[in-house]
Amino acid sequence: MPTRTACPFNTHLFNNVNHKAMAENFDQLVIKASDGDAEAQCALANIYYDVFDEHFDPETAAKWYQKAADQGVAEAQFCLGRMYSWGDGVEQSSETAVKLFKDAVKQGHTDAMCDLAGMYLYDPDVRNSKKRAVQLFEKAAELGNPNAQYYLGLMYYDGELVKQSYEEAKKLFTVAAEGGNSYAMFDLGEMYLNGVGVKKSKKTAAKWYLQAAEEDHALAQYAIGTMYLEGKGVDQDYKKAFKWIREAAEQGVLSAMYDLALMYHYGAGVKKSNKEAFKLMRLVADELFEEEEDLEFFESDSVDIPLNDPEED
Repeated sequence: MPTRTACPFNTHLFNNVNHKAMAENFDQLVIKASDGDAEAQCALANIYYDVFDEHFDPETAAKWYQKAADQGVAEAQFCLGRMYSWGDGVEQSSETAVKLFKDAVKQGHTDAMCDLAGMYLYDPDVRNSKKRAVQLFEKAAELGNPNAQYYLGLMYYDGELVKQSYEEAKKLFTVAAEGGNSYAMFDLGEMYLNGVGVKKSKKTAAKWYLQAAEEDHALAQYAIGTMYLEGKGVDQDYKKAFKWIREAAEQGVLSAMYDLALMYHYGAGVKKSNKEAFKLMRLVADELFEEEEDLEFFESDSVDIPLNDPEED
């Protein structure tokens, strides 16, 4: 049976196990872990590596993950592998991360398959193996991992390492979206909005944008907010438009901040407030000014950054 992680730092699917209940029995958990209970060791490590928990301590988390990993717990091997990959709580070591991911992969841990594939593709300290990376994504996708399904869908969409196919991309995005991957939901919305590989449908695009927005995807929140604002694919609704555009703005989407300022200025979906409009416009202007300064810095003749093409095997 494939296993998925309960590790509290899974990037795309933030699987927060019941840490509150664990914390209430923290002392008992420490006793069990100290007595050599592998599952208790891994659960204790999860608590120590939960940034929202009062016991947060990456170094201590790594120690307990190591004990559980030594006893063959796939989740602990995966979580510790990520810590070594990132150099968080331990000294960074791609070699150790690869070894731990491989141990977890042997036990069918699909998130470890995804991370190992990523290292094969992008980690400069790991021997590049594109074929193996694709195989790992395919295996994890076959076992139902939404992240792997999404990554593989992107490969088919772009024609990267596989034969380009919008049909296959749509198929993989759909199963990933049904599994809760908000990125896949958003990309499906994009495909339907623009008619890429599917029949153009603003209504279907709005459906996927809304699902992704409800999963806190910032660009999806802006997209569905705009559709409510303009009445495209959905009935025009300024209040719903304001709700979603505000949420996108709160996540830093500049276009959403600008549109939100206009909504405050004109009183569309919200009580008119030039004060709020000005505040948002000022924020947008400051962000754009900083971006322009960064661009000028990198375009300056005084900046000389040698770029070497990476070698491929």
